[in-house]
Amino acid sequence: MISLISFILTISFLIFIHELGHLLAAKWAKVKVENFSIGFGPKLFSFNIGETEYSFSLLPLGGYVKMQGEDISEIKESGDIESVDPSRSYKNISNFKKQIILFAGPAMNLLLPFLFLPLVYMNGIEVPSFLNDKPIVGHVKKDADSSLFMKGDRIIEINGTYLMNWEDIRKARPANLGIEQTVSIERGGIIKNIIFKNQKPNKIYILDVVFPIQPPIVDQILTGSIADKIGLMKSDEIIRINTTPINSWYQISEELNYKNKYIFEITIKRNQEILKKEAIFKGKERMLGITPEIKSDFLNFGFSDSFIRGYHHSIKMIGLIFNGIVGLFSDLFSSESSLSELKNSLAGPISIAKYSGLAAEKGFNSIIQFVVVISINLGIINLLPIPLLDGGHIFFNTLESITRRKINPIVQNTINKIGFAILISLMLFAIYNDIVNF
Repeated sequence: MISLISFILTISFLIFIHELGHLLAAKWAKVKVENFSIGFGPKLFSFNIGETEYSFSLLPLGGYVKMQGEDISEIKESGDIESVDPSRSYKNISNFKKQIILFAGPAMNLLLPFLFLPLVYMNGIEVPSFLNDKPIVGHVKKDADSSLFMKGDRIIEINGTYLMNWEDIRKARPANLGIEQTVSIERGGIIKNIIFKNQKPNKIYILDVVFPIQPPIVDQILTGSIADKIGLMKSDEIIRINTTPINSWYQISEELNYKNKYIFEITIKRNQEILKKEAIFKGKERMLGITPEIKSDFLNFGFSDSFIRGYHHSIKMIGLIFNGIVGLFSDLFSSESSLSELKNSLAGPISIAKYSGLAAEKGFNSIIQFVVVISINLGIINLLPIPLLDGGHIFFNTLESITRRKINPIVQNTINKIGFAILISLMLFAIYNDIVNF
């Protein structure tokens, strides 16, 4: 019941935010808005403010803003034609104003993280304890540049900036990424300078090469993941993968992806007992689906610091989710991707309801972060050039602006039907996937 209620509240709120963007933009453009609706189906209640009817319907899995002139085919009677003000009709406004109206919905969803994530920091968050530890290297990545570092090195400075802890190194990233970095380290009482020329196409930072001390001990296990299937448990210590001893958490991913292998023997230590598990991967990404056991401190942040941290957190989350969504749609048309990979990447309403319930049980911060993740997904997906979505309408308007010609309604209608079929197919596949993995 908690999952269902939290799901309905979350989806309804995010749809409201999305449609509110369209509404405000339409009002700005002086387009007559006839109806603002959250949900579909029978109306539960409605009321009028000025010329607009506001309603909430039974099925909260969508919403719409009905603008005058959006679909002129709906005007059938002469009385209707007389009630239409051409200057306030959506079809008669400039393409620029149409684009603003269309962008406004997804933009509201993408703006939400910048307003909500600061609340998480104000409420207080658990911060990994190692961020306050001295920056002593616990693991060195396998690449050419990392041969300059050794486990146990104490990082002192980056380009003249003194570093007290790992948090200082994290903060110094924006100022030093992409430029030559002179890194001073202490090794055996001797100070040594290491220089990153950074002339590679992909700019690197020291945190891409060296990592703090982090024992390879499992904390959380993702349901349905490889780790779950082979029986890994919380507090298991991974001590060997194939013949390679594992001393750091960061080695795990390296060993799974370093060579073109798909079968791995994973040796773990559980309650002083040594066990061996076999992990078999089919796709190109070899992930076990586990998180490390990390000691943490609970910290509260001030108003300005919360907004700064919330801003950077928002940018990072939008980037990660964007790459994930684009990767998912790319895989749909890739001959290398398998059905199992797509199934693991696609979640439907049942999964969303399940995880919204889990977030509600964990408290305020989890709820906020869950809402933010869904909002970002909603915003980005709606910007994709898929017919029927905002991105599809934006694409058509852009074509009309470039060609200065209206798109043939028959062609546009056919494309919309194809887009509708694709969206319904993806939704049915996601629901099926949810039921199978529930």
